Amino acid sequence: MFIRSIQAAFWTLAVAGLAGCVSAPSLQGVRPTPSQNQKYGLAKSGFVATTNHMTQHLNADQSVVYFQNQGGGGVGLGLLLGPIGVAANMKMIEGVTTADVEKLKGKIPLNPEMAFQRAAFVANFPVQASANESDVKIAPYVLVSKTNESTVHISSIVLFEGMDGQTKWLRRYQYQLPGKYTLDELAAFDAMKASAVQTASVNAYTALLKHVAEETDASIVKEQKITFKSPYLSPRFEFEMTGSLIGANEGRVWVRTAFGVIAVDPSDIRYEITKN
Repeated sequence: MFIRSIQAAFWTLAVAGLAGCVSAPSLQGVRPTPSQNQKYGLAKSGFVATTNHMTQHLNADQSVVYFQNQGGGGVGLGLLLGPIGVAANMKMIEGVTTADVEKLKGKIPLNPEMAFQRAAFVANFPVQASANESDVKIAPYVLVSKTNESTVHISSIVLFEGMDGQTKWLRRYQYQLPGKYTLDELAAFDAMKASAVQTASVNAYTALLKHVAEETDASIVKEQKITFKSPYLSPRFEFEMTGSLIGANEGRVWVRTAFGVIAVDPSDIRYEITKN
């Protein structure tokens, strides 16, 4: 889930919603123009390395990330009880996260870097095996996220990080892979299932790279503003969020949000066009 940024945005929305003061955030824009003439290379991201009570790694390479926010009495209860309540709530969530991770760690043998490199070859997107200091850094990873107490989704995500003059920038692109799982099913992943998900990840990165190549300021301006709800994007707490509709293709609804461009299974999103 930059993981910290998304979680911060999620909990900020929750807090603001309780206070009745949610304001529309800025949506992710196109990559800065200078970056489109730079070289690209694979690199690790500090955002992906970050962990907390909701987020942990499932493999030694830290490229398969687990997120869940079940447990405790919810953000509202934590806020109502003050700092002690918030801390207790976080501890209960952490307990569920830790138990889930113990069940899944080392059980999902996916290689997002290999999947991305294959997709880059298919999409004719030049990327080096490692990034130099002046390159745009690309960090592909897999997100395993719990939507509710019994349902887990897998997503392919790629971060683009670079410098525009003295300003750091980051762009995030996410694709929800086919299928829904239980923790037990993921813990029992065999080679055949892992291979199928790895192939789906190649296809997902290919679709994302196609979007990245075609995305421009002019195309973004044409996107229709929407409000939407998605249990996939806001697990446990189903908030109404704002964004823009990129389109519906590749069997996915593509939306632009404050925390990235995301291709969502149509069954996991409901949206309405915002009237001017």
